[in-house]
Amino acid sequence: MIDELVNIAKQVLMSMNIQILKTSFSKDPLHLVNSPLCVVIGLVNKKGEERGIFGFEFNETFASYALDCLMPGYNVDMFSEIGLSALLELANMTSGNMLARISPDAMTTPPTAVFGKKAKILLNTAPCYRMIFDTPRGSFVMSLSIT
Repeated sequence: MIDELVNIAKQVLMSMNIQILKTSFSKDPLHLVNSPLCVVIGLVNKKGEERGIFGFEFNETFASYALDCLMPGYNVDMFSEIGLSALLELANMTSGNMLARISPDAMTTPPTAVFGKKAKILLNTAPCYRMIFDTPRGSFVMSLSIT
């Protein structure tokens, strides 16, 4: 399943002109994130019960690259209103495309941005699958834990 999710994410990123040089993945015992910006999207079933969590970790180098690809010709900072909105939407589109493969009866919650240069955040105590996408400018980490 993880290979399929990596391919889905690559397709979404490449459709936005974000070049992927290499991908890798790992499994961790807990769903921890550690980046200046993390976008959190929940997975819930039709009754509203939690089914899992997506984490999208953006470092400043990758965020700058992604924003250059999403909005060519504009100088947009990841923490500006428009920059944050674009990164939230990138995470939302990626998770939405993965949803059918993970759990067709699930829905996603609206994306939430969490800031903190030295913050370490525990998103879930369930095991976490981490997908790392290396690009010409930095890397992007997408993580998923299913409860």
